[in-house]
Amino acid sequence: MRGPRNNDEYSDRELAEIEELNSLPEDHRSFFQNPWWQRVAIGFAFLIVISMLFPVIALSCNGESEPGPTQPTGGIPAPDFELAAAQGGLVSLSDTLAANEAVVIVFYRGHF
Repeated sequence: MRGPRNNDEYSDRELAEIEELNSLPEDHRSFFQNPWWQRVAIGFAFLIVISMLFPVIALSCNGESEPGPTQPTGGIPAPDFELAAAQGGLVSLSDTLAANEAVVIVFYRGHF
């Protein structure tokens, strides 16, 4: 890494920029040092922190709620029916229940 350069190593353009920066008043602040900008940045940081904490606080303040049933309660049994199988032929609910403990029926939207 190189150290500071002598004035003869700077181009005329660089020397003009250095002179312009040196001629700024002592109390000159950049845009981000402006107090208004600092307030806006602090406000945004506050909003981000609140938006991250809100779900945690809302869930913890929800109170004690009764847990729901872990399994669905039994209701009225489905009547026996027959459906066309994807491999061809018919499948009845009573035959499938005789071979399995539970049956899941999926109805696809559209045609395959």
